[in-house]
Amino acid sequence: MNSILSLNKNFVLYLIFLILILFCFFFSFKFYNKLKNDFTEKQIEISNVDITEPKFAINSLSQKITITAREGNFIDNDKILLQKNVMFESDKFKIKTDKVTFNRREQTAESNNKSIFTSNKTIISSEGFNIYDNGNKIQFYGKSKVILKW
Repeated sequence: MNSILSLNKNFVLYLIFLILILFCFFFSFKFYNKLKNDFTEKQIEISNVDITEPKFAINSLSQKITITAREGNFIDNDKILLQKNVMFESDKFKIKTDKVTFNRREQTAESNNKSIFTSNKTIISSEGFNIYDNGNKIQFYGKSKVILKW
């Protein structure tokens, strides 16, 4: 005789019911943990940053200097404090620093932090700089080191 038919029907139903309950419990627990992890990862950080990933430009007749940073805070209507990985780029040069005050109306930028200027055959490391005259002139501050490549 067939061994399946000889089993008690109530026992088989209880066993199937128990397996179904364990199956549902297992997947609901996994779903709950996934939701919990997603919620903690998606919490919004509140910071004191007015602008994230700001981008500006200084336009002159001879060149366009693009300015990028990770963070920016408004000082007033025209001045913006750019922080964290601030980069000035044009066709002629690049300047990297950590903190710059940019004036949108006057098209100027000033920094009192360590800065590195790189060009085709020139590297200038300084304690700060001032970009003025619509980006046509750059003045370096403090102890500066100039490296000229031939």
